[in-house]
Amino acid sequence: MTTITRAFTRLPLFAVAVALLFTAAAPSSHAQGAAAVPSKWQQGRHYRSVVPQMPTSVAPGKVEVVEIFWYGCGACYMLDPYLESWKKKDKPANVEFVRVPVTWNEGAKMHARLFYTLQALKQDERLHTKVFDTIHRGGNGLLGRDAESTLPVVRDWAKANGIDPKAFTDAWNSMWVNTKLRQADEIVRRYRAEGTPFMAVNGRWSTDINSAGGVPQMLELINTLARAEQPR
Repeated sequence: MTTITRAFTRLPLFAVAVALLFTAAAPSSHAQGAAAVPSKWQQGRHYRSVVPQMPTSVAPGKVEVVEIFWYGCGACYMLDPYLESWKKKDKPANVEFVRVPVTWNEGAKMHARLFYTLQALKQDERLHTKVFDTIHRGGNGLLGRDAESTLPVVRDWAKANGIDPKAFTDAWNSMWVNTKLRQADEIVRRYRAEGTPFMAVNGRWSTDINSAGGVPQMLELINTLARAEQPR
């Protein structure tokens, strides 16, 4: 007999019936959140429920918005200036924006390591867009033939952008960056993100540019979902 079954057998039958009634009648948190979203946004079409719900990494009282991205992704590059503008002008005050890089293959893993190395050095905000520009406009993929030959490529790029080479190398090889890479791999896997850019709101809802109907629509939808959420 399970623990739950044993607990119910100790209750009077009337109490069991009342407990079951309230359990059945209480709306789920997903249903409550969906009910607060205007009808112009259709769950299953414009956005989807994340099952099981994901934990968030933001401070209490904040709503997490995650972008799962890849530096080599043309659509992510196209989206980047819109996200930067949204962060400065349109992001709800209670929203905390978190970027998570994919680690699907060796090239993506090297780009993810670059992202977290810049984050460890507190240079990610300054140089995030520069990485995109270097790859997509400058034609420099910031990759070597393998992991070993990639380090001097990205270190030279970092030096040209004002970062001390030794500090960059230490961060690149650090336990902190290795831990962040493992966490990113787990987050992407649990969200079942199969393409980039992939957006998620508070671990409960996901969407993308195509589903929302375009970039402006997606950002409007993200704000709507975020405002409908109860901060954790």
